[in-house]
Amino acid sequence: MTTPHHLAATAAAWSLQEARRRLAQLARDEVRLADAGLLAAASALRSPTYGTRHSSGDHGDPTGQWAGTREPRITTWADLLDRLDHRLRWLGDTLRCPDGPALGRILTALPTLQPGTARVVAAHLADEDAWVRAACRMPAATTPLPGVECPHCGERQLQVLCAGPVDAWVVVCATGRPCTGQGCRCGMPGAVEGAPHIWPRARVLGAVAGVVPKRNPRTGKRDRHDRPAHR
Repeated sequence: MTTPHHLAATAAAWSLQEARRRLAQLARDEVRLADAGLLAAASALRSPTYGTRHSSGDHGDPTGQWAGTREPRITTWADLLDRLDHRLRWLGDTLRCPDGPALGRILTALPTLQPGTARVVAAHLADEDAWVRAACRMPAATTPLPGVECPHCGERQLQVLCAGPVDAWVVVCATGRPCTGQGCRCGMPGAVEGAPHIWPRARVLGAVAGVVPKRNPRTGKRDRHDRPAHR
């Protein structure tokens, strides 16, 4: 089954896999540096024990109001990786995915999910991808698609979500205008009312998928073979 929700969930899974790979590399580097004795000053990164009150009644640290009383600890890249993997295992178990690596399990199960379930999974994966990329200071896995008109609104604000294998890349419209469902100008089979517009890349660029449209230097127009297949 392929609907906009399935496309969004698949794109989010591939993006998260890319982000997880970076997080795992940081965790490995952290262990290597620790083994080499280059993280001897790590104890200086420990957080204070929040929640200790002075006689004035104030907390010893202004963040104590959020943190409460807790033991000092260090959050490592390995901690973040464990947290992510735990959540992915939970999601895979909830979906009753086949055994295997967490994201691989989810990717295998995605085509079999009902659209409503795929929508929820897409939201989960997008949230996880966002916090991992923020922690690792990674940009989103998107690139502009200049000069190509949106199949729905005609504006040239398309972006390619380019994580994972090339044939899994998708295109979204940055305007954020929702789909109106069956009969929508987006032309997507299985269109869902209210869903963000998303297309397989090949549907937008046709037989020249992956080629960034070029303009003729004399006419200023796109070459015919670079024009979107769907208008």
